Amino acid sequence: MQIFVLLLAIAQGVSDSNILIGMEGSAQSFSTDEENLGMHLVIMHVNAEGGIHGRKIKVAAYPRGRENIVEQALENVRRLNEEDQVFLLFNFGGPAAVPIGEYAMQNDLPYMFPHTALLTVDGERHVFTSFPRYAGESRVMLRYLAESADARRIAVIHADNIYGDYFARRARELAGETGYTFVGSRSLGRYPEDALTEMHALRADKPDVVIMALYPAGAKKVVEAKAAMDWDIRLVSSGPLTDEQYLNVDGGAAEGTLGFCHYPDPNESDAPGIVEYRKLMARYFPDHAPNRYSLYGYVFGKLVVEGL
Repeated sequence: MQIFVLLLAIAQGVSDSNILIGMEGSAQSFSTDEENLGMHLVIMHVNAEGGIHGRKIKVAAYPRGRENIVEQALENVRRLNEEDQVFLLFNFGGPAAVPIGEYAMQNDLPYMFPHTALLTVDGERHVFTSFPRYAGESRVMLRYLAESADARRIAVIHADNIYGDYFARRARELAGETGYTFVGSRSLGRYPEDALTEMHALRADKPDVVIMALYPAGAKKVVEAKAAMDWDIRLVSSGPLTDEQYLNVDGGAAEGTLGFCHYPDPNESDAPGIVEYRKLMARYFPDHAPNRYSLYGYVFGKLVVEGL
């Protein structure tokens, strides 16, 4: 412990009274903003309890918009490291994690738990990933659909970025060994007006299931399109997108959606850690409903605190 405290004392971003960490400010993204709220929940509680060895956690952050997300995120990371001199980065997930991971390794900057499975950084000491890689995760999902959910014809509607493209490519690659037929894919912008064109195109391919490799705004448009088309198709979601609140529309079109997620229901689970999360949400954010995105930030925020 004495060695660790000595290292903290000479580290960038650490003073006798504070530990400065870098995060994203408002990102105009429901998922990102909720994940960061979960981390702020941890920080608020830790600071209220006296901090870490007497040091309070402080946050430096810069907002970003909806355009050129990767470039904006990387520029903000450079500012946080080179101008603010933060001790570590937290989250900065999604496709931006790939160049940020490279920057963090080149600059000896701890990069903690980005919400992505795109990073492949075995043995790298400065990047701590949070998720199983998409390679394994997608294999498990597709095998289950083919072997246990009787899916014979699979289609994908996906985000028009590296995350979505990867899922579509994996569905195509694994078709032979897993025993289903990949019938097609369509991409969707992150904030689409609707998904009718894409869903009509997929319907023509006659799939049994449609996998949504999307963000909440796009996924809801897919469910709305399903309802408008009166299409009896099973939808599949993964990760925090599994939360019902992101998919529900009038008429019950989201009913029957199959979700794959690492986390239990944040509103119903009686697991001790989830109960504690709900208690702290009620204390610090009483008007904010629990969800799996903020739960993600809370869980990995707790891990950061344990490491400090």
